[in-house]
Amino acid sequence: MKSLRVAVIGGGVAGAELVRVAHPHGPLQFTLIEPKNRIELQALYPEYLGGLARMNELTAPLEPFCDRVGARHVNERALRLEDHKVICESSEIEFDLAVIATGASQNYFNLKGIENTFSINTLEETIRARQFVEDRNPERIMILGSGLTGVETACVLSEGLDASIYVVEARDRVLPQFSEATSELIEKALSKKGVNVLTSVMVAEVREDSVIFSDGSSLDCDMAIWTAGVKPSPFIEGLDLPKKNGWILVDEYLHAKDDIFAIGDCAWVEVGGKLATKTGLEAERQAKHLARNLHRQAEGRLLEKYTVRASSDSQVALISLGCDCAVGIYGKMCIGAPSRLIYSLKSWIDKSFIKRFRCSR
Repeated sequence: MKSLRVAVIGGGVAGAELVRVAHPHGPLQFTLIEPKNRIELQALYPEYLGGLARMNELTAPLEPFCDRVGARHVNERALRLEDHKVICESSEIEFDLAVIATGASQNYFNLKGIENTFSINTLEETIRARQFVEDRNPERIMILGSGLTGVETACVLSEGLDASIYVVEARDRVLPQFSEATSELIEKALSKKGVNVLTSVMVAEVREDSVIFSDGSSLDCDMAIWTAGVKPSPFIEGLDLPKKNGWILVDEYLHAKDDIFAIGDCAWVEVGGKLATKTGLEAERQAKHLARNLHRQAEGRLLEKYTVRASSDSQVALISLGCDCAVGIYGKMCIGAPSRLIYSLKSWIDKSFIKRFRCSR
């Protein structure tokens, strides 16, 4: 059995879960490279924005977690890879194996006026947005993008604010990555909440007091929240690794090149014709699978192939609709009842994730 030094770059859902599950004792010695001092659960950002989730429900400190499991935490930003070293801001971390789990960055698609938007892609931006809502009490809010984050944000804000909420989508239906039946159900739910849904509308510019569309029309607004897409982080862009559409291309073992693996949102995971979605569910599953394979590699055994659970053509998700209600998506099925039970399940899954990093193993 070989002793292997494993550098994990990124302490989000995928990276932290890998370190937790792999149990960094014995043949595997882990170094977790993450500039933040806490793990954050992005799935709860909409609820935090709406005042429905507390900070300790969506974050956990990394240092005590790493101490508990015997991993080293390097509280720096990774800059690049050189040979078998991760070059950080002031350190160089040698490794036998590296796992890249840096997630994704907000993609503004060269939008004019992004300085006039809010984002809930990071906790810092979500805190800023929540502070604005509390201080300014905006009367008209534009949510630009109707993916999972956009829909959940609209539902949360419509429930807690006396404001006109708009969801703006460039494609011809909300949640365009899901089935048409799901889009129809969600659009009806939004309408019942008084949310205005605008589809087939392209945003050209965001100003301080309005959103300008590509056809020249505009709508006044007090707050614009951008939720329309992600892209690879600058760290990923600078790596000499196989890529597809900018994401790190991995094989059926989540292996990218040489002694480098990639998991979570930063990776293009396509196995058996199934393309993995960039969701917390997939990030967790990939982390658990790779943890087992790292032990196999240390023991000199063959690696096991990964199987995609939530693919682009068969989505799996729980979507919060506010009022303690949620729907479940499994492939083309949309399960809307019992909605409170589904919400309780979603809430338990989300909040139990962070608890794993607060409690002992």
